Amino acid sequence: MTRLLLIAALSLITVSAHAAGKPNIVFVISDDHRYDMLGAAGNTSVHTPNLDRLAKEGTNFRQGTVHVPQCSPCRAMLITGLPPHVNGHYSNQAHRADIAKNPDGFKQYPTLPGLLRDGGYRTVLIGKWHLFAEPWNCGFTDVRVWFPPGGGKFLDNPNVARGNTRDGAKMNGFVNELFGQDAAEFIRSDAAKERPFFMWVALTAPHTPLTPNPPEVQKAYEGKTDQDVWPPHLPKDAKAKRMKDYAEAITMADRQLGHVLAALDETKLADNTVVVFMGDNGYMMGTRDLNDQPAFHGKVYPYEDSVRVPFVMKAPGVKNAGAGSDACVSSLDLPPTFLKLAGVTPPATWPGRDLTPVLAGDDKAFASAVCEFVDSENAKFGDVNYRLIRSTTHKLIDWADSKRPDEFYDLKNDPQELKNKIDDASTKDLQAAMRKDLRAWMEKTQDPALKW
Repeated sequence: MTRLLLIAALSLITVSAHAAGKPNIVFVISDDHRYDMLGAAGNTSVHTPNLDRLAKEGTNFRQGTVHVPQCSPCRAMLITGLPPHVNGHYSNQAHRADIAKNPDGFKQYPTLPGLLRDGGYRTVLIGKWHLFAEPWNCGFTDVRVWFPPGGGKFLDNPNVARGNTRDGAKMNGFVNELFGQDAAEFIRSDAAKERPFFMWVALTAPHTPLTPNPPEVQKAYEGKTDQDVWPPHLPKDAKAKRMKDYAEAITMADRQLGHVLAALDETKLADNTVVVFMGDNGYMMGTRDLNDQPAFHGKVYPYEDSVRVPFVMKAPGVKNAGAGSDACVSSLDLPPTFLKLAGVTPPATWPGRDLTPVLAGDDKAFASAVCEFVDSENAKFGDVNYRLIRSTTHKLIDWADSKRPDEFYDLKNDPQELKNKIDDASTKDLQAAMRKDLRAWMEKTQDPALKW
């Protein structure tokens, strides 16, 4: 009898947690996804019905950027709420000594999933991880079908793991489909109704190898050529390769979002669930003659093709849904926003901003965003060390290498960033104002780049 009473009491507690109005949060993150490769961005050549639906029902942040444009450090930033120069995960290749190959690498920091867990959430990991720290050491209560490394085959991937182990087991099927279906399976489970949940769904699409994909995805591009699916903001003379395959991989990522949305609709959880879709970095696709370089040159750099990503957010009760926004939001803003939505106070050390006012149409605090790349050690691209600040109309790039001239672009009139106006006297006042804002951000985060 005592045991039955205890179970009943716990049941009432979990029901009251949902009744308190805490929303579920689903975060879907794609890989190497250009900002203009979705229909909601005006690209009618790529098939993204689910992303377009999310933008229509939510907010499409047209100026959204990642704070660091590379796979692994982007994820570390999202987990810790801290920029790379603070959390020590500098790049895919370079890490602070206490982070490198350390399964407890982020133990010294409060983590996003850990704080949500402590705030009463079930925290669920599905998909790509690409970090040294074990997910169960980062605050995830439920580690489901996941992918420890950074990339791999799209079909019959032997490295897919399940639960609190990195040991892979062969799972037949398309790897991204395994992630999308597992996310939908969780949403339909009783566990999703016991208490609010935060679910991290990280896809490997559209990262290479791009193919193969299911026949249903291929069908959307039957008879198409690379030129037929060319993104509207990519110069016609860019040396892009396999553009059709890239578009196909994006549709594969969109398909997984569709599994999530369908499950939320079916279980009637959609009305109390925040859904965010974001790319982990952009992809340059041959701009600036980088296509023949190693793959990392498709990202990392401070240019629009690299730092801008699809960034779409749907939250319950937003009145101006579908309006879109030109606020300069950043991936660094997501961790504190998720905590705010969950009723948890973000750590004072987190420099990101709460996005919820923007959802209601107030974007005054989002006039600019900062990006960084801090790897000064890697032999491959140790010279690609910069800080940048961008508004909707201009961008200032501050390079660590004194031999490399800083750059200043008029994004409105020169969206391809072809004319460096750093020496243009007519832009000096604006440059000074943006540099002042950048310095203030660096001082706030105790950025070692202040010594440049």
